[in-house]
Amino acid sequence: MRSLTRPVWSEGMYLGPHHFQAQNRYFEDTLEFVTSSLWRDAHGFAGLQFDPDALRNGTLSLTHARGLFADGLAFDFPGTDSAPAAREFGSLFSPVADHLTLSLALPATVRDGQNTSSGASANGTRYRAWEQKMPDQNTGLDEKTIEVGRKNLILLSEDEVTERHVHLPAVRVLRDGSGRFEADPSFVPPILSLNASPVLTELLRRLIDILDEKSTVFTQEQLQRNGAFQAGMSARHVAQYWFLHAINSNRPALQHMLLSQAHPQDLFREMSRLAGALCTFGLEVHPRSLPAYEHNALGDCFSKLDEHIRRHLEIVLPSKAIRIPLRAIESFLYHGDVTDERCVGPARWILEIQSPTGEADLIATVPKLTKICSARFVGELIKRALPGLSLNHLSVPPPQIAARVESQYFSIQRSGPCWETIVQTRQVGMYVPAEIPAPQLSLIVLLDE
Repeated sequence: MRSLTRPVWSEGMYLGPHHFQAQNRYFEDTLEFVTSSLWRDAHGFAGLQFDPDALRNGTLSLTHARGLFADGLAFDFPGTDSAPAAREFGSLFSPVADHLTLSLALPATVRDGQNTSSGASANGTRYRAWEQKMPDQNTGLDEKTIEVGRKNLILLSEDEVTERHVHLPAVRVLRDGSGRFEADPSFVPPILSLNASPVLTELLRRLIDILDEKSTVFTQEQLQRNGAFQAGMSARHVAQYWFLHAINSNRPALQHMLLSQAHPQDLFREMSRLAGALCTFGLEVHPRSLPAYEHNALGDCFSKLDEHIRRHLEIVLPSKAIRIPLRAIESFLYHGDVTDERCVGPARWILEIQSPTGEADLIATVPKLTKICSARFVGELIKRALPGLSLNHLSVPPPQIAARVESQYFSIQRSGPCWETIVQTRQVGMYVPAEIPAPQLSLIVLLDE
């Protein structure tokens, strides 16, 4: 329950801690009331980082986080607040569970009870008293020791969170059949801006790239066909120009979302506008069936909307090249998801790689040292020193690729046990050793005409 009643100050009154606590509660609750009234989802992370090596070893250690809890309390560590103690989570998994969500939490405010404890032990209270030296901010002198209330931030599993806590889901941990842990790459916690989620930032960048590709391909086809832009008379031409209009009218807003690091709800609105326009070209789907925005399930709602957009972008102007995003799992190891069924059909797989090493060294070392297999078995290739899919250097990149001068391109041979496991698991794994420093990788699939 909020306290929106201010205390009354009068001359000669006796001042006690209760007066200042009531004044502080009034300001805090008023600020939270205004914020929640103006913005629907004014809670989440504005930044979040954790130790990936510790996570693989069964411990969650948040190294940086800042944002707002749902009750309006701000946090920022390690700058202003103390980071929560690292949490071992291996024993928190149930025997049959393959994932576990861990949250940043702290006790909720007790309106008519204790909220601060003294000493190192917070004893389940929202704050713990801590001595801190502060000078007079006017003179910079007369330093005195005062007590401040430090937030009692803790890490809890989803089963440990109760109504006595305020919390933000921070990380979803996956456990495979061999008991190894990794962060779920598709999980998106509640966030206040896009820069707090590499997943959404990459999703938006990829979507903008696809829109640029579609617009460029259509423009080039029209110029090659007519030598200049001409109004088409057929129904197909009309559909193509409306398709181009849908792309070009939405692309600037999406670019603004990326540059401004907007709130995810703003991005969802712009993507929904594009998704609704694309429903015109796929009559089997109505705009009413588009997913709704869910601030506490951002990964699910954005992935559904992104899938709808990408599927409908293929209706009028099918892609000739598909990029499979590769994410760094650990040092030298990368994984990618093969989500498009056409990638395992008649197609060519191309590896694009950039590295500070010399061009000749890159051409010589990549086919010998790089290993490509399914994400499940690429680790076994490393342990047993076995080769993966064969790589052949391409002196001239395929014309379907917008080639970069600083990149080298390699054709991937799609045959053998490694390819069969990629087809079965729909996941690709890649090992790029230290001999190829700072690699920038891109996996491109060229579809047959």
